[in-house]
Amino acid sequence: MFRFHAVLILILFSFEVALADERPNVLLLVSDDHRADVLGCAGHPIVQTPNLDRLALEGVRFDQAFVTTSICAASRASILTGLPESAHHHTFGRPGLRASLARSTYPARLRDRGYRTGFVGKFGIRLERGPGLVAEMFDSFVPLTAGPYRKQKPDGSVRHVTDLIGDASIAFLAETPEEKPFCLSVSFNAGHAEDSDLEDHYPPAETEATLHADLTMPPPRLDDPAIFAAHPDFLRTSMNRDRFHWRWDTPEKYQRNLRDYFRLLAGMDRNIGRILAEIERLDRARNTVVIFVGDNGYYMGERGFAGKWSHYEESLRIPLVVFDPRLPVDQRGRVDHAMVLNLDLRPTILQIAGITEDWSSSPGRPLPIGTPAGSRDGFLVEHGMKHPEIPRWIGYREAAMKYARYLDHPSDGEFLHDLERDPDELVNLADHPDRSADLERLRKKCERAHQVARASGPSLPRVLLLGDSISMGYHAGVVAGLDAEAVVVRPKENCEGTTLGSARIDDWLKLDGGDFDLVHFNFGLHDLKRIGPGGTSSTDPRDSPQADLKTYERQLRVIVESIIANGAIPVFATTTPVPEGRVRPHRDPEDVDRYNAVARRLMTEHGIMISDLHRGVASGIGELQRPVDVHFTPRGSAALAALVTRSIRDSLRRQ
Repeated sequence: MFRFHAVLILILFSFEVALADERPNVLLLVSDDHRADVLGCAGHPIVQTPNLDRLALEGVRFDQAFVTTSICAASRASILTGLPESAHHHTFGRPGLRASLARSTYPARLRDRGYRTGFVGKFGIRLERGPGLVAEMFDSFVPLTAGPYRKQKPDGSVRHVTDLIGDASIAFLAETPEEKPFCLSVSFNAGHAEDSDLEDHYPPAETEATLHADLTMPPPRLDDPAIFAAHPDFLRTSMNRDRFHWRWDTPEKYQRNLRDYFRLLAGMDRNIGRILAEIERLDRARNTVVIFVGDNGYYMGERGFAGKWSHYEESLRIPLVVFDPRLPVDQRGRVDHAMVLNLDLRPTILQIAGITEDWSSSPGRPLPIGTPAGSRDGFLVEHGMKHPEIPRWIGYREAAMKYARYLDHPSDGEFLHDLERDPDELVNLADHPDRSADLERLRKKCERAHQVARASGPSLPRVLLLGDSISMGYHAGVVAGLDAEAVVVRPKENCEGTTLGSARIDDWLKLDGGDFDLVHFNFGLHDLKRIGPGGTSSTDPRDSPQADLKTYERQLRVIVESIIANGAIPVFATTTPVPEGRVRPHRDPEDVDRYNAVARRLMTEHGIMISDLHRGVASGIGELQRPVDVHFTPRGSAALAALVTRSIRDSLRRQ
């Protein structure tokens, strides 16, 4: 009986392996800063992309492909997770991608199903738990970044990073057992500029160093100065304009940089050819699906802009080509006009691997490679990164209309474009009375899409802010500073000192449902104030403090241990300076250092991060604090809010 079961198990296992052998391999190729029209197969007159052109000729090119956020970190997180930025919450300056999301990415899912997964090139995102999560996603992980593009090897030779990416990709393919299906993600740095070198800004490989040398680069479209001048001031002074002066603002710069940019893309295409040749050499081409996509669009001088980030088509539209060897011959070589997104890549790859999900409620859906596309009448577009030169915005794009609202510029930051009558988006209809119905309709669609997007991913981190009236002064600034990054909750009451804090901490930790990821807390200023014999605040320096140093330490320890037991990250803020003079109620300026020293010792004992508000404002205290008063001016509260926001953000990013 045992022998029969053993044989049956062996047969079933062999059958499963045989089935696994038939699952298609997946090769995902990602370019950087590369918009939809810069491919030979898309009709570009100069750039040379013969290998991508061949994939398009034998596969499907999507000419209405878009990113939902035009910056590499957010877009690459969307490619991996199938979620928009408002759902995955990842971009520059934010905490790493959540572990739960990393485990749901296409490489993690395929690896769980027996695929050998690999990554080569520019990863471009951070993960919540770093190397441990990388190992759950990829069997082989070879990060290769530019900066510089030309890498000196130990033997003194120099190789271009694009060629090194090709080498590592070929090595992964050669090392993969022939009976094992693979999913290889190859992310090129090309054509991202070398931002640290404005002279050799797009450094090509030696193979392409003389390409296009005899050609004059055509001027950009939409380069009439009046087009740039028509923008509101916040766009005319944004990074889009700053980088224009880096790259395109003189004929000499424009010719040199554009020529080298096309050379970078040609070098990428050459290495794509090398990778495809290795797949053919290994006799795996007949069962390998190849997907090529750009991570975001790119301005090459159009509108007087450079970079990406903003709401125009040049920034949002990306190249997307899919070659599937299973596609019938009569469906190959077509250009598909369906509206598709970078969010669609994860569902597509899962479907190729035979992994099914309920796509009906998913932000992304499988690409219509061999089947008709489902309806998509529009999609959310957004840019939530906080940077003084990159305006944040949110919008909604339909086939015929586009809406955008720049979040920090309510008076002049709303845009409405009629894409059918004005495909170059030269006329802003937001203030045209006859288009008010369209404006209101798209405002509502945008808000609804944003709500749906936020609901499709994990909730934002929850932060509890505890402290006295000083923290009440900076609370609003922290809420604004962490907008779209964290939900900040604060008790309505003044949390005062450790006497009240140690009694109320467990109640505060349950506010609004509790479950806080981080608690930023400050106690001390009330503890050191003088209390008279009747238990009320006193102006007499001879009276005792509300909590002497031993009591302060004991009660602060209760607060700390409650926060730790609750599972939240504790961040302690030092007590701010007390000015010289007779402040009411009385506090000795020298006591601040003594109480802070006790708190520092306790926090060090528990390994708790300290937000040093005292040190942060001490040098400018005369301008930030009210005269003979422990409280702060609006400018001082804003400075404290910035310090607290930074410490919370840094603490969340470390997790």
